[in-house]
Order: sequence, then structure tokens, then C-alpha cells
Amino acid sequence: MKDYVQHVLVTIKDLKLSRDHKTIDIKSYKQSIGAIKTNCDKHGQQLYLYCPSHLMPCCNECISTNHSKCTGIKSLTSVVEKTQVEKSKESVEKDINSILHLLDKMVNNKSTNIKTGEQQCEGIKESIHKIRQKMNKHLDQLEEKLCQETNELLDQVKSTARDFISEVKEEKTKKFKNRNIE
Repeated sequence: MKDYVQHVLVTIKDLKLSRDHKTIDIKSYKQSIGAIKTNCDKHGQQLYLYCPSHLMPCCNECISTNHSKCTGIKSLTSVVEKTQVEKSKESVEKDINSILHLLDKMVNNKSTNIKTGEQQCEGIKESIHKIRQKMNKHLDQLEEKLCQETNELLDQVKSTARDFISEVKEEKTKKFKNRNIE
């Protein structure tokens, strides 16, 4: 199972899921991190809260003055954590969908392989049967030829033996007649 999971992970890498991602210089990266505001522009206080109605981070002063009627105010930390979890969840779901797609392709390929194998097996069996028929026909012809040659040889041997028997009988008869005459 471990090898199979490793195979799937390597295959996912081969799908190049990160092909649309672009690299950036480390200096640019540090600057973009510095661009995230942690203090309120109006009051200079640290941003601890988040207003879901206006979709913005707020300091304590902003909440009391500009967002007093807004509902669902939450701590900025919890919203950030939830956002990170949701992004991670989306990423995992995307990866799972990619894996499922890959597994579907593998199942389809294996099903196709099975069908192809079955068709090839039937073709091989038909070829074997045809070869067997040709071999049987050839063996039948050989059998017929050998039987015919055997019969011809037997006829020759029988003819030779009959000739011999006839000669012996004639000689015997001559000798017997010659004995009686003497």
C-alpha cells in the first residue's frame, strides 16, 4: 500500500499541478509581507478585530466609533485561522479531486487492458486451433501415405514369399517325383 501511495504521489507531481505558479524574488517576497498592515491608519492602534459586514480588520477605536451597529464582530486571529483552514481545505479538496481523477483514469486504463487482453487471448486461441487443424490434416495425410506404403511393402513381401513357397513346392514335387521314378 505504501508503494501504491508513493506511486500516486509521484504521478500527481507529474501532473504538474504547480505549472501555473510563478516564482518571485526573495526581496519582493519580503516587501510584500511588510505591506500587510497590523496597525489602524486612523488611530494607530493594533488591528485585533474583524468586521464581517464591511470585510475589514479594525482596531478597538474603529469598532466603537464606526462599527457599533455591525454584528458578528470577531477576533482577527480567529478569522485568519479560519481563512487559512478554508484555504488548506480547498487545497486538500483540489488534491483529492486530482487523485480521484487519476484513479479514475487508472481504473479506465486497467479495464481497457482487461478487454484488450481478453480479445488477444481469443485471437491466440483461434490461431492455435487453426494451427492444430493444419497439423491434424498433415498428420492424416502422413498416416494415409505411410499406411499405403506399408500395404505396398506387405504386398511385395507377400508376393516374394508366395513366389518362394511356389518354388519350394515345385522343387519338392520334382524331387518327390524323381524319387518315385527311381
